[in-house]
Amino acid sequence: MSIGVLLLVVIGLLFLCLLSGMRIALALALCGFTGFYLLNGFDVGMSTLGALPIASGSKFTLLVIPMFILLGIAAQKANLAEGAYRLMGYLLRGVPGGLALATLTACAAFAAVSGSSIATVISIGNLAITEMKRAGYAMHVAAGVVGAAGTLGVLIPPSVPLVIYGVLTGESIGALLMAGIGPGVLSAVIYGIGIVIRAKRHPELFGKGAEDVLPQAGRPPLGQGLYSFFRIGLLFLIIIGGMYSGFFTAVEASAVGAFFAILMVVVEHARKPRDLGRNLWETFSEAVSLNGMVFSLLIGGAIFSTFMVAAGAPAMIADWLTGLPVPAWMIVALILLILIPMGMFLDPTSILLIMVPLTYPVVTELGMDGIWFGLLFVKLIEIGLLTPPLGLNAFVVSGIRKDIPLNTAFKGVLWYVQLDIVVVILMFAFPAIVLFIPSQMGLH
Repeated sequence: MSIGVLLLVVIGLLFLCLLSGMRIALALALCGFTGFYLLNGFDVGMSTLGALPIASGSKFTLLVIPMFILLGIAAQKANLAEGAYRLMGYLLRGVPGGLALATLTACAAFAAVSGSSIATVISIGNLAITEMKRAGYAMHVAAGVVGAAGTLGVLIPPSVPLVIYGVLTGESIGALLMAGIGPGVLSAVIYGIGIVIRAKRHPELFGKGAEDVLPQAGRPPLGQGLYSFFRIGLLFLIIIGGMYSGFFTAVEASAVGAFFAILMVVVEHARKPRDLGRNLWETFSEAVSLNGMVFSLLIGGAIFSTFMVAAGAPAMIADWLTGLPVPAWMIVALILLILIPMGMFLDPTSILLIMVPLTYPVVTELGMDGIWFGLLFVKLIEIGLLTPPLGLNAFVVSGIRKDIPLNTAFKGVLWYVQLDIVVVILMFAFPAIVLFIPSQMGLH
């Protein structure tokens, strides 16, 4: 069997496994083992299956992932988002789409300490949609801004997808996290501009406005809002400020940030011991469960990607693409465009594990920057969180609100895809948006 036929057989088997509903981690491991068996025999396949899980799961830099996951869950249990949202809703009263902008701001702030799209949507979603519904917002508008703003959690550091990209490619995790600040802020600004323009053109979709709603429940306590922003700012300062100053490495910053987030959970629920015990238990148990899922994907992805490298797939793809009579930027653009349909059917972690080992060598051989490509890669798979049929954020929004059908959630979040495309074009055309902060820190 030729290498080309072997690769087609293994990739075809992978798609069949995924279509059958098999767990993605198991499908990746099974197809990787099958590839090694067909390539080098049963003994090599079993040897690889025994050695790779330990080798791929014991890297020191992987400590960042469980710490950031723990940090995000603890931030959610510490109720960091509610006060920030209420304060922003009050301050933005009278601005077209004020409550939507308040939701966006609160999501961006929470994303800066959670690193999780799902945690961001869950923390902000129910409260924000309730207030927007009371203000007369169209339900698809309310659902859309929550689901779309939640995607900032995978771009603004701390970001687990950026850490995984760094582990897979060997790029500096600290540089990748700092590089996420520019695109994350740009995404939030473009979203905000889009919301204001939409609110002015279609005011009927945005109800009465924040100024007619929030005062009914009494003026939001200034102290509560400032306290929320203080806690968010403190965590952001510890993580990003610590790395920027060189005081912490990325691993150290993630651990210290998680520790302080747990302290915030203790302080938040200290007056009610039962609530404190329940929230601490949920924090650690959810973190263990989510880490188990992520590391099983990493191990399965390592087996599959190691086979692809052993079979020479990256080199074959690189030779083919670099031989095309088109500019290098067009090849990179083609690679990135492929990620959009993949995001319709696979979760972000799976796309990273399958595509990064294949595409990163090609992009770097073309002379493109690996950190720049990584941020574009994560931004593109972020769009996959909004697109059907798998658009995870739409499912989460529909799941936390029984009055929002799935089709309404998708109608809302899909409007933001056009804004994401604008951000991608700007990032592609102006790499300084990505690379300015890392270069100023001497990380790039």
